[in-house]
Amino acid sequence: MSTAPSLHLFLPEFQSFLVLVSRIGGIVAAFPMLHGRTVPAQIKIALVVMLGIALSPVIRLPPLSQNGVEMTAGLASELLIGLVIGLAVRLLFGALDVAGELLGTQIGFGAVQLLDPMTSQQSPLISEYFRIIASMVFLSLNAHMIVVAAIVSSYDAIPPFGATLSPAVGEEVLQLSQHMFLVALQLSAPVLVAMILINVLLAMLGRAVAQINVFVLSFPLTIAGGLLVLGLALPFTVSLFEREFIGLHDTIERLLRILGHG
Repeated sequence: MSTAPSLHLFLPEFQSFLVLVSRIGGIVAAFPMLHGRTVPAQIKIALVVMLGIALSPVIRLPPLSQNGVEMTAGLASELLIGLVIGLAVRLLFGALDVAGELLGTQIGFGAVQLLDPMTSQQSPLISEYFRIIASMVFLSLNAHMIVVAAIVSSYDAIPPFGATLSPAVGEEVLQLSQHMFLVALQLSAPVLVAMILINVLLAMLGRAVAQINVFVLSFPLTIAGGLLVLGLALPFTVSLFEREFIGLHDTIERLLRILGHG
């Protein structure tokens, strides 16, 4: 019995599934919590396939081109769409590294580095603190489901092979980068203000009592003061993360509109 009719029957379904997992794969590749060596490639591939199987009954794809060149270029564009969606989440988490670098230097932890198991690179101690809190808030808000919902809605905004690159995409990515630095500054603001006050007080103390070695005294005071303010500012930090993660849906929708309409 010839298998040609069977191949002809299942080939369109396989192509549609390949298009679906290409977009999902781009998101998983750029997703900050799944990035790094601690998550094996087999787990990532299994996650992509499982999401593709779960979403395939929900997402209806139109007939696809049978041309090999068009199919290859289309799959690359689908991967790009997924990377853009994942980039929106990753830039938000990038603010944690910027804030950690800034605060680590000001508090006195500039020389203290931890091995980040996600990237196998040195990471500031404060960045790991922010990353743990952000990850717990992200999961507690079910913000990961926002990304899954974005996959479904992305096919309404951008049909398969319908992505359009335009200068607006670059402008939007630039605005997201600027917002990353703004979030980092907001995270750092309470401790930075405290460090300014401590340095002013130490300067006044040094002028009033010349016998005190202000340089030696500044190290324990800045570390203790920085950690104290960091702990007191925890409710503000959590609320900031909640606001940013809730607004993530609007950010992804805006990116999809730009990619869909050019």
